[in-house]
Amino acid sequence: MMIVVCGLLFSIFSFVYLYVFQREVLEALHYSLAHGKTQFAPVTSAVVITLMLLLLRWGINSLLGLKGYVRALSYLPSFLVLCALTDIGRDVYTSGSYSCWPWLLPLLVMLFVGVAYWLRKTFRVYLNKEDNAMGIVNGNLFIMLALSLMTVLCGNTDRIFHHELQAEHYMLHDDYDSVLRVGEKSLDASRTLTALRGMAMAHTGMMGEKLFDYPQYYGSDGLFFTDDSLQTLRYTNDSVFCLLGAKPCQGENWTDFLRHICYNGTGKFVSLDYYLSSLLLDKNLDEFAEAVNDFYAPEDTLPHFYREAMVLYQTIHTDSVFADCDSVYMTSFRGYCEKKKEYPGAEERKNWMRRHYGNTYWWYFDYQN
Repeated sequence: MMIVVCGLLFSIFSFVYLYVFQREVLEALHYSLAHGKTQFAPVTSAVVITLMLLLLRWGINSLLGLKGYVRALSYLPSFLVLCALTDIGRDVYTSGSYSCWPWLLPLLVMLFVGVAYWLRKTFRVYLNKEDNAMGIVNGNLFIMLALSLMTVLCGNTDRIFHHELQAEHYMLHDDYDSVLRVGEKSLDASRTLTALRGMAMAHTGMMGEKLFDYPQYYGSDGLFFTDDSLQTLRYTNDSVFCLLGAKPCQGENWTDFLRHICYNGTGKFVSLDYYLSSLLLDKNLDEFAEAVNDFYAPEDTLPHFYREAMVLYQTIHTDSVFADCDSVYMTSFRGYCEKKKEYPGAEERKNWMRRHYGNTYWWYFDYQN
């Protein structure tokens, strides 16, 4: 009975752990080892690995003959393999990627086999003795629980890293809507994830509609990836330049580069959204209003966040020569301004405004450093 129970518990844990919690990490490891030449199948991979680990356990226990209270210890090498497969860092794609598991895993398995074999000989009589069945069950279940906890703690649990890998997976399959659903309720956002969201919005033409639905902590830099190879994954700035249809000159900053390709017409159509978004992210309303006047006709309907920015601009510049703003947006902005006056404490006001207006450009302009 214990063989069946432990085998079932391990199979469920291994499959759920690999397919649900560590699927992105396992795909990254597969991509790195196969250099992207083979297709990753998450269900098949989880099933095959689980079956192989069950066979490993069978082989280990055929050698050791563990039974009684410590029968579940024969799963230790299998759990160690799960640790090795999922203890992956951000350097997974770099040529200098290093992991201690290639030498540590065989060492730990051999050490375990040696110690367990010696203890098995020493306590042979005690292990062969019949004892309380419930005590044996509880003892083995405790071992399985401890080994499962060890595996979870050893594996990569960085949710931001998982979100980045998940977003890249959807980008590779051109599923841009799914990219934008990754971590959409979280206030945490790395620069890599922010840049991936920007690319997804550009592909769907929704940058002006969705940009400030997500945290923006990096200004216009957040539209591009960092040059640090330990912070980027499969997508880099070359991916963004391919999307824009142009590359910056040496030393040219992002906003100047985007302005240049928009006004010279050397970039693709999405360059305009990148340029206008970079101006909003840097809170450069004067240049934004000028660009809107240059690239949009008076009868054009501006995207959502562009209209919010124009309302803010025309409120600051009452002598603006631009057309009157949308009355609906102006009414919403007045309500926003009224709410700001209700909370005297700066931190309390910022938190309340985030909860109710955190997905507006007005909140970003007033509160995001």
